[in-house]
Amino acid sequence: MKVLTALEMQSIDKTAIEELGIPSLLLMEKAGLSVVEVIRREFPRARKVLVVAGKGNNGGDGLVVARHLHLMGYEVGYFLALGEELKGDARTQLNILKNLGLEPLKNVDVKAFDLIVDALFGTGFEPPAKGETAYWIELMNSSGVPVVSVDLPSGLSADTGKAFEPSVKACLTVTFQFPKLCHLLHPASKKCGKLYVANIGIPQWLAEKVGREVITRVKIPDRPADVHKGTMGHVLIVGGSIGKTGAVIMSAKASTTAGAGLVSVGVPEGLNFVFETSLVEEMSIPLKGKERLSKESAKQVLQMQGRFSAVAVGMGMDWYEEGKEIVQELLLGLEKPLLLDADAINNLSGLDLSILKERRHTTVLTPHVGEFQRLTGLDKDCIRENLTDVALEFSVKYNCYLVLKSSRTAIATPEGKVFLSVRGTPAMAKGGMGDVLSGVLLALMGRAMPTEEALKLGVFLHGLAGEVAERKRHRESLKALDLVEAIPEAYNLIENETFDATFVYLL
Repeated sequence: MKVLTALEMQSIDKTAIEELGIPSLLLMEKAGLSVVEVIRREFPRARKVLVVAGKGNNGGDGLVVARHLHLMGYEVGYFLALGEELKGDARTQLNILKNLGLEPLKNVDVKAFDLIVDALFGTGFEPPAKGETAYWIELMNSSGVPVVSVDLPSGLSADTGKAFEPSVKACLTVTFQFPKLCHLLHPASKKCGKLYVANIGIPQWLAEKVGREVITRVKIPDRPADVHKGTMGHVLIVGGSIGKTGAVIMSAKASTTAGAGLVSVGVPEGLNFVFETSLVEEMSIPLKGKERLSKESAKQVLQMQGRFSAVAVGMGMDWYEEGKEIVQELLLGLEKPLLLDADAINNLSGLDLSILKERRHTTVLTPHVGEFQRLTGLDKDCIRENLTDVALEFSVKYNCYLVLKSSRTAIATPEGKVFLSVRGTPAMAKGGMGDVLSGVLLALMGRAMPTEEALKLGVFLHGLAGEVAERKRHRESLKALDLVEAIPEAYNLIENETFDATFVYLL
């Protein structure tokens, strides 16, 4: 499903109205009716409803809600927070309400209502809210009455995950045709509550040129009857150092469970015994180095690269001068898909990033926000609030795939597309989860499937496995290896399409 900015949504609205001939009044009517439908579904006991309306189209949507609820027998009051100087379709809706004998309220006791409909501002609003609107936002938030926001909670920007203040804290938001960035990126999305995306009759193909999507479905590649372990990919994980051997072990187990035909780990020869005793299905390859890999290990990997279909480096590797040389040599010399994670990214941050553009083979980076900050110098809040934009800019600039991990995960491609995954759970805020993700991604990269599809499936699978594991244990007790054990069930849920649509609801 496409994810739009305010400008993109306005352009699509304009095309639908001016080129396709869909009356704007009809779109407003359908938008308001969709909110009514959600209210009746989610708040069956609410009988007294207050609509707080602005003077733009968002206010007009709210007045449609007021009219239909009134005609259905609800006790409805509406307040025009910015006065009665409405224009266009919003003025038409106000006139209809007045013709029905329903005049706007002059004084309001918000606590006298069962439900508040926030229709102050829509996607065209630029924060922050001030004056009378700020007063109404704070009044709605402090009322103790549930709030349903029309399109987006008033006070937010459609284009960022920044939680501007003041802004409405809705328990539910109904947006129209396509979700916007504020609905999906934290911390703004926490203001939206439960999200409905309502079909109001705008063709989906009008957004086909938008390169931004939220992942709602993924496909598991076929496993033909005549395959063998060699054709299902032989992947190599390079990393490990004293005190951090577990990162490679978790990643290796995740690769096996995610479907890799063969999994090998290239580790410091001085620590090889740890891997020999900890891994069963996977194989270990001792590389030069005692407590961590020496720069000679990169040459060893390059010499044996013909054995592997994809390589990952960085898990538990450590951050040191020779580590920079290892990463540089692998970037320059490896003629296989290469995934850089964890300390490989930290070591890369000390190099000239133009080295990424010189590679002629697939490169995937999987940083979390802190690692991406070191890599780019961007502020952490800026990264989190603009996750898709910063990921896309980096990916296109450096000709690589980027899996940028936060409470949401953005997958950006060098072709200029970005995919957002909202699967997962706060229980996954534990050490080792990133190592498991890299192992899953590597397993899929090692198979004969497009990199974009491998990354989308891997990220979605990883998040869904976290949700499965949390249900089986407890959010406080979830461990990275619990997630590995949950991968088979997550695969089954994807295959049968029986997972919950946790965040987005289509009408």
